[in-house]
Amino acid sequence: MAARHTPHTMDHRLLKAVSTGDAGLLEGVLGLQSSATAEQGEERCLIKGVTAEGSSALHIAASCGYLELVKTVCTQDISLIKARNNLLDTPLICAARAGHVDVADYLMQCAMDEQEDLRARNLDGETAMHEAVRNGHVLILQRLMSRDSGLAAVVDENGVSPLYLALASNRADMVKILIGESSNSATPESYSGPDGQTALHAAVYVSAEISKSLQRWKPTLARAVDRYGRTALHYAALAKDLEPVKCLLANSLLAYIPDNEGLYPVHMSAISGNVSVVCKFMEICLNYDELLDNKRRNILHCAVEHGRVQTVWHICRTPKSVRMMNARDGEGNTPLHLAVKHGRTMIFSFLMIDTRVNLDVINNEGLTPLDVAFSKLHNNYTFSSFTNTSIITCLTLCEASGSPCHQARNLAGNWCSEEKKESGSHGNVSQSILYISIFNVIGSLAAASTPPGGYVGEGKDAGKPALGGRTGFWIFMIANSMSFYLSTISIFVFVFTRLTRHRRFYLILSAALVFGAVLFMVIAFATVVGLTLDPANSWVDESIIFWLVSNLAFPICLRVAMQLWTSKHPWQDISKTVAQVILLVYVVRASIISLQSLVKSVLPGRQEAFSWTGCVIQGDAVLLYPT
Repeated sequence: MAARHTPHTMDHRLLKAVSTGDAGLLEGVLGLQSSATAEQGEERCLIKGVTAEGSSALHIAASCGYLELVKTVCTQDISLIKARNNLLDTPLICAARAGHVDVADYLMQCAMDEQEDLRARNLDGETAMHEAVRNGHVLILQRLMSRDSGLAAVVDENGVSPLYLALASNRADMVKILIGESSNSATPESYSGPDGQTALHAAVYVSAEISKSLQRWKPTLARAVDRYGRTALHYAALAKDLEPVKCLLANSLLAYIPDNEGLYPVHMSAISGNVSVVCKFMEICLNYDELLDNKRRNILHCAVEHGRVQTVWHICRTPKSVRMMNARDGEGNTPLHLAVKHGRTMIFSFLMIDTRVNLDVINNEGLTPLDVAFSKLHNNYTFSSFTNTSIITCLTLCEASGSPCHQARNLAGNWCSEEKKESGSHGNVSQSILYISIFNVIGSLAAASTPPGGYVGEGKDAGKPALGGRTGFWIFMIANSMSFYLSTISIFVFVFTRLTRHRRFYLILSAALVFGAVLFMVIAFATVVGLTLDPANSWVDESIIFWLVSNLAFPICLRVAMQLWTSKHPWQDISKTVAQVILLVYVVRASIISLQSLVKSVLPGRQEAFSWTGCVIQGDAVLLYPT
């Protein structure tokens, strides 16, 4: 609710006096000085003036902590103790918020109706005790509790009690005061929180000691549920600390209370990924594999769906995991279905290495995990499709089968219309992949026939590569060979995109192979550059090469990346990633070369210990192997 505004009627001299603590000026304004005339005595009505926010002189003096001025104002008009500003704050609430103990004490003593004045609530439904707790004023809290312990049972408009507020603020000292003074007169309101929670719901996030204290204070708090049907144990399962869980599991029956969605505390721990908490629940709840939520999900379903890798790993290592591995939820999905559906590659790997997992379970839609993987192949061919392609490849190699019903439905359905719709995009992508593959094959063959450094012309090693004994040469040969092999395989895979209905799968597989071939080509190029550098002028020449490569690669890759970013071609994500990787390899390689040159220039006495790519250093002699 927005605060309202009132006309400013307070005399500026009175405002100045109560704002600055000028007692003399205040007495003069109120006509309390001995020289005051009868006419000045009429100015006492000025004390009723308020600011634009509705604050009286007593509000301002109490907020500033001017006790003498508070006494003076109260002497002139005691009714101002009940005055409210536009936020419905009383002077006592203002003093409690600011932490002025002496002023709060005096106002409590002067209260005409102690219970009514002390329990006054502002626009947010908060009392002076709420303000004292929120702002950490322990002494004021003690004075309020000693005056009226029933204040602890007054909640704000959200149903938050001072005790819950103290726990949310992590103030253990205030919690002890509140539960100590109200131990005999505690009502449900004294420990209530928002959404039907109790103080114990908040305590599990603070410490186990406070949780134990609250359970001793009110043993029934452990079974209390909020509007979502969750107990404090549900929230403790979400926290990172194991101690509150141990404390609450002293009563093991609490682990079998589901919330409104059917989630047990063990489900909550699996969703949050707290491995130690999950293990503790599995130790206490011996039939944890039978606990299902309203969607018929077990804890393994929940962990897989939310991507909790470590939790899945620990659950799969338990003897009872066999039943959960192949269990179907309300939609008929097993954990393997969910791992494929949500693209959880690591979890998928954990499930696949266990031979107890059934790869051919059919869900309610008639889909096996392999069918789900194929259904996730989209027309846009994003980089995430490579992950799905690897899942399909793994399932296929493990002899996973598709559902006959799903295959029959595809044959009788709209496959032909989809095939026509996608044929145009398939043609554009396939041509790009084919061209890149051919260029890679030609480049690899040319590089293999002309190795860096040429051939030895004389001696017993005549006809052999001049750099054949260098490590960098073999790195070049391996990278060049891998680029050739991957490009060649990509061309053969490309043929299947014309012959099979699984066109998208083979197209993405071919693109992945080309992507790997380009990476190996970049590695081969970087190795050739390293082999042919002149180490005698390494610091100058390599710096020049570094800047040349950077100046060439950066604008080209940046331009390509920007064009692909705004392009609507289906292969934009693949090409964009290739450009970024090429730039990264260039920069990293050039940085390594520059760093090695720096080390050699700093340590000239140890140059004979270095084996530099492209040269051999022996004393003062430098043997070069130019291309």
